[in-house]
Amino acid sequence: MPPLMKYLVVFILIVIIYNLFKAFYHLSNGKSNPKQVVKSLAIRVGFSLALFGSLLLASYFGLIKPHGLLPIEQSNSQQPIIENKKGATQ
Repeated sequence: MPPLMKYLVVFILIVIIYNLFKAFYHLSNGKSNPKQVVKSLAIRVGFSLALFGSLLLASYFGLIKPHGLLPIEQSNSQQPIIENKKGATQ
């Protein structure tokens, strides 16, 4: 993944978390307007959907390549284990 893409994803995640805590602050503050809570949560949902969509598009266009958590190393030195009819390995 290009470094610019990594920084962009991290920045958007930070903005999402910031808006989540901003909504929590407005919710816990007794004097605040409920419209501020809804606005912060709507911004958070919008950024989350934008991030999800951009990751899907980046994967489709080949900018990022998905992989598993633990990549499997392929080695030619391993031979398959063959069992005979009695269940003993050879």
